[in-house]
Amino acid sequence: MAASADGAVGRQAVHTVARRLLPLLFVLYVVNFLDRANIGVAALAMNAELHLSATAYGTAAGIFFVGYVIFHVPAAAALGRFGARRWLAGVVTAWGLCSAATAFVTDARGLYLARFSLGLAEAGFFPGVVAYLTAWFPARERTRALSLFLLAIPLATAVGLPFSGLLVEHSRLLGLSGWRAMFLVEAAPAVVLGIAALRLLPDSPRQAAWLTAGQRQSLAAELAKDAPPAVGDRAVFGRVAHFGLVHAGVCFAAYSLHFFLPQALAGLFPGVDTFGVSVLAALPYVVGAPVMLVWSRHGDRKDRRASLIAMPVAAAALAATVAAISHLPLLTLAALTVVVAGGLAAAPAFWNRCTGALGGRHAATAIAGINALGNIAGFAGPLVTGRLADVTGDYRAVYVVIACALATSGAAALRLPAAPPTPAVRPTAMVPDRMAG
Repeated sequence: MAASADGAVGRQAVHTVARRLLPLLFVLYVVNFLDRANIGVAALAMNAELHLSATAYGTAAGIFFVGYVIFHVPAAAALGRFGARRWLAGVVTAWGLCSAATAFVTDARGLYLARFSLGLAEAGFFPGVVAYLTAWFPARERTRALSLFLLAIPLATAVGLPFSGLLVEHSRLLGLSGWRAMFLVEAAPAVVLGIAALRLLPDSPRQAAWLTAGQRQSLAAELAKDAPPAVGDRAVFGRVAHFGLVHAGVCFAAYSLHFFLPQALAGLFPGVDTFGVSVLAALPYVVGAPVMLVWSRHGDRKDRRASLIAMPVAAAALAATVAAISHLPLLTLAALTVVVAGGLAAAPAFWNRCTGALGGRHAATAIAGINALGNIAGFAGPLVTGRLADVTGDYRAVYVVIACALATSGAAALRLPAAPPTPAVRPTAMVPDRMAG
């Protein structure tokens, strides 16, 4: 009976943590991803105004990841030094200011600088949040916690792209052209949310006044069971490199599409206006969101098997091949939808596998290293895409390269290091019943 009581307290603790932390982290990531990816819609008007070729635009979109990678590991160290509350609040505010600065660039060099600065500012957010969640959610609950957080990616794109399209087409804030007004409007929430994060994000369960002493104790006991076995520095380096390889192919595909999908669809569907193109570009993410949630629930039952990562990535690789050979616009759009959905479905299982295999004192730095290695491909993706689009005049060659990158990631995923088994405990509700599903 004592064990049953402890289990009930633990479930209530996880329920409370999910209700208190996940909504704010989710909204922060929506704003984060929108401020990173809205340049794809801006390009429909910005490229002509700034006289950018596809290669120059691809460089501007991708140079974000240079700053992002450079500051990744130092940002993870700073998270440990300053604590999650202060560090994440500062990061959120900084990227809002950098995104707003993009509204005032006048040439390609200015755009490169603005995007590089945005990458520096955002570098501390994602790996910091992934490491932060490991301090609050037991492994048996973490896939769903991560999926609810990562749901921000398709939502930010599905809702944000049409909204960005409306701003680009119709907004004239302060006399600025639509794409400039878009950057100002969509940067403002980050500054406001940075202040909110400072007040609402405790550094650890010990500092959460909204948990009872019993809930803190029960949660600490659950988290202690999940601690992975200690591994040497050389083994950690090898695991980081392996996870980084898997992540790289997915990032290459994801950001090639994020930054160029509106332009690719504008070519497939000529005559469609900016708002219509942005709606078409949002469709793959509308489909990808429920696919990711359903796959993460399936993953909780399958206990982090490598196939949970490899299967959706392999499906995405096959779909990219179909897009490369298709001559039908609707079939191409359907294939690209599968590419997007496959990458999204693999993400929660991938990051849960990371946090299961790499923990303890190495956790934040290791996660930052994996994300940094993967996002080097985030720079290469838009750069290669822009160059191939300039040379070939369309995106078929791009889809072939995406298929190869995803196939490599899928093969590497099958040989990922094993994560320790999770305790055989009945899953608890991650969110209140009205929010579930």
